[in-house]
Amino acid sequence: MQANQTAVQQAVQDDEINLMDLLLVIAKHNRFIIKLTLGAAVLAVIYALMQPNIYTAKTVLMPPQQPSSSTSVLLGQLGGLAGMAGGALGVKNPSDLYAGMLKSHMIEDALIKRFKLMELYQAKTMEPVRAALEGSTVVAAGKDGFITVEYSDKDPKLAAAIANAYVEELDSLVRTQAAREALGRKQFYEKQLADVRAGLGRAELEMKVFQDQNRVFQLGGGAGVALGASGGIPKAELEYVRIARDVKYNEMLLAAMAQQVTSATIDAAKNLPTLQVLDKALVPEKKSKPKRAMIVMLATILAFFIGIIWAFVREAGERSGQNPEQNERMNMLRRYFRQGK
Repeated sequence: MQANQTAVQQAVQDDEINLMDLLLVIAKHNRFIIKLTLGAAVLAVIYALMQPNIYTAKTVLMPPQQPSSSTSVLLGQLGGLAGMAGGALGVKNPSDLYAGMLKSHMIEDALIKRFKLMELYQAKTMEPVRAALEGSTVVAAGKDGFITVEYSDKDPKLAAAIANAYVEELDSLVRTQAAREALGRKQFYEKQLADVRAGLGRAELEMKVFQDQNRVFQLGGGAGVALGASGGIPKAELEYVRIARDVKYNEMLLAAMAQQVTSATIDAAKNLPTLQVLDKALVPEKKSKPKRAMIVMLATILAFFIGIIWAFVREAGERSGQNPEQNERMNMLRRYFRQGK
């Protein structure tokens, strides 16, 4: 029992001695640590004050929940491409599709031209301006289906203008693509309508010729055949039913094609907004960065710990000269650093 108590007391004394040694090392090099910490704090203050204020404008939009016939086809095409790409694109819902379109070069180039960003950034090519635009923009599609667009700039008015312009350019792109698709449908159905009209004309002409030759008439909605040149009543009646069926089919097809042409024409003529803006970007009044206090605090703490580490390294170097074994270890450590192995 006495032996255990003695061992515990010796361990406590060793811990106290080790802690005291640490404090002695810090106290010995306290001037360097304090100077390094204060110097880093002063430099951090100067750096933080030199950084310009950055303002972030934010807009929130909601894609159409029930897209029109034109936009639904467009989204269907995009969805098919996204399905082929699979998880690599991370496209899971319509909001992701619209978010992806917001990041496209088509919209970026439109914004660069609209706000003359090449002149603002004094760039000769589009690539650095696109990179700067992407670095200042955050586009996120939430699980609730809402899309947020944030743009940061030194000019708060420009930040708000570009954030709102993202939505405007996206809406313009969607409407342009939808109108182009509707125009293509219109042209396709117009061609089909012309073919159906021609088919209906041929069927009606065949009907007229048959009626003239066979004196066919309809009573009460049913087919009736009078004696004619052919004299074959059953055969003529069957031929009449076939011709009448062709006429009826072409009439129904003509009505369907005409309806499709009308729908496509209306869609092509539409110029309505496709996106609903929930929160329009306002000119920010408060800066979003830099976090000057955070910069100074982190720099000061980092310098303080670097100073402590340097103090222990310096102390180890001084003691290695008094201890041959320790000196050999220090020399070995230096060789490893110099040789890289």
